[in-house]
Amino acid sequence: MGTISIIIERADDGTYGAYAENVPGIYGMGRTAAEVKQSIRDAIDTVKESLDTPPPAALLGDYELAFHYATAEIYS
Repeated sequence: MGTISIIIERADDGTYGAYAENVPGIYGMGRTAAEVKQSIRDAIDTVKESLDTPPPAALLGDYELAFHYATAEIYS
């Protein structure tokens, strides 16, 4: 089973953005951490269902999502 590493960052306005560190084209955003996590899951579904291009190899088969908060945000 592979792991998709998701980086979550908090913006100056308090919203959240996220991206997959090791899979191109996976981005999300939301007003809360829970919303941004769901946005990432929705983005993965969209990429997997795209008819234009095959999904990245990391999205084939079993995988888990590992969410990480950008540490620089904690100390600012």
